[in-house]
Amino acid sequence: MIAPAPTRPTSPSPSVPVFAHRKGGVFTWLIGGLVFLAAAAVLVWMLLLPAAVESRFAATTGASLRLQGLAGDPFSGKATVTGWTLRENDTPTSPVLARGAASALHAPDWQGNFNRSGGELVVIDQLDIHLFDARLAPDPDGRWPLLAIAAAAGLPYERGGPIGDESPRLLIKKLRLRVDTILVRDAATGRETPVRIDWRGEFTELDHTRPIVAALLAAARAR
Repeated sequence: MIAPAPTRPTSPSPSVPVFAHRKGGVFTWLIGGLVFLAAAAVLVWMLLLPAAVESRFAATTGASLRLQGLAGDPFSGKATVTGWTLRENDTPTSPVLARGAASALHAPDWQGNFNRSGGELVVIDQLDIHLFDARLAPDPDGRWPLLAIAAAAGLPYERGGPIGDESPRLLIKKLRLRVDTILVRDAATGRETPVRIDWRGEFTELDHTRPIVAALLAAARAR
């Protein structure tokens, strides 16, 4: 009888302890949960942001601002819109003072800026605005509604000029502005006329609106 060949003993393969599997699963669930919570927080923030901005703007200026396609990154402080409309107030017959296309804002300290008021300084690193049209003319009482709203929001006509009582004072480090049409008023006849200017320009360290008004009116006169 031939004896069976001896089999080579096999060493048991090392096994991963059960607690290691459990530990890995816990970390996986923890990371997944944190990612989900972060995504949910950003989504909620993006959904609530338009209403918060519009409400704050109305409370500060008395004007009505409606934003379309607002998207923001709360971590970098960047926000963009696909369009917006500004009215003198929220009544149905209120005139449209400005309409804009895609615009963007970059303010890394947006959270601190949003909570500032009463003359405190708010710094915006860069603001890109595309205006379809703007009513750059006085009303029958001699008041310039668009400039009054800008001042109420913290950007006066003259440097150091009056702003809203509850408004922060704005400093825009870089403004890139594009304007298609402005509505001007004839001083002699009182008639308002749209003027196509197709103007583009940049401003730095901007803390009042006079340079903007001067540039746009000069472009209108050149047409």
